[in-house]
Amino acid sequence: MKPIHLNLASRPYRDYRPVYAAVVALSVLTALLMLENIDTYYRYTHETRNTRAKIEKIEAETQQERQREEMSQQRIKGLDLGRLSAQTKYVNAQLSQRAFSWSTLLDELESVLSDDVRILSISPGFTDTRDVTLSLTFQTKSADGMLTTINQMNGDPQFKDPFPSNESQIEGGYQFSLNVLYTPPTLPGGDDGVVRAANKSEVAR
Repeated sequence: MKPIHLNLASRPYRDYRPVYAAVVALSVLTALLMLENIDTYYRYTHETRNTRAKIEKIEAETQQERQREEMSQQRIKGLDLGRLSAQTKYVNAQLSQRAFSWSTLLDELESVLSDDVRILSISPGFTDTRDVTLSLTFQTKSADGMLTTINQMNGDPQFKDPFPSNESQIEGGYQFSLNVLYTPPTLPGGDDGVVRAANKSEVAR
């Protein structure tokens, strides 16, 4: 006889364990994705906040620079540039006058004058540059003394554009006047400021 198997279940038996395992795995994966999203959102919010703070700081600094620029422009507009330029030229002329070396000028003139030409007067005019305008009066025994002096000055780099202002015959010779631009020599390896300081010391001595 065959054994009899009785199934007393109201429904057929089904194994749901794979389904439960899949649900648990999906739940864990969903939780991990949520945590990752939360972390990403937090980092995004934090970085955005820092970026906004930096942008606000840069904008504040830019605004301050604009305000400083506007204040500088207002100050410049308030300046009397014409008067300031005139004052600057006056000060530079005074500095040029104080730094002027008479001994150097006399040595330069001695090197360009002929033996029969002597100086009667020297009148310097100082500007805001290194150049000095000279009004010179000479006496010579020869009729070509003025022309010789002009030619010799043209050959010296310290003198520029000598031009006669008058010439007259006097007892024992001739008298003539020249206007010339004189550039004081510079020291070897020195700049203008050094030359001015050196000349100033020389004048003081």
